[in-house]
Parts: sequence; C-alpha cells; structure tokens
Amino acid sequence: METHPKENSSCIICHQGKDHGIRICGQFICSDCERDIVHSDVRDEVYQHYVNEMKRIWWSALTLGH
Repeated sequence: METHPKENSSCIICHQGKDHGIRICGQFICSDCERDIVHSDVRDEVYQHYVNEMKRIWWSALTLGH
C-alpha cells in the first residue's frame, strides 16, 4: 500500500482527481475519502457506499490474479 503523493490520480470513491492518497491493489483512494472511510460508522448512510466501492477494489485484484 503506497501512501506518498501521486500526480493527480482519480479517486475510486469520489471520482475526483487528487494529488494525495493511498493505493490499494493499484486503486487510488484520496486522503479525503480515506479519512471519511476511517471515521464512518456502520450506521452512517454512506457506509454501504464505501463497502461497495471497496468491493470493487478486491474484485479487480482477484480478477487480475487469474
């Protein structure tokens, strides 16, 4: 997992171009979304959206491995 700045990558969660964030299995998550995910509660309305987007990362990683 990379944590250093990248040159304007598109976030898999908010779909905006950002300079800072992390990469998980090659997919970029901006610092803002990372913070929101970490601080979200399972009862939050947006929590399921984060779960679904994270599933996309894992499905992508699984399909690349085959």
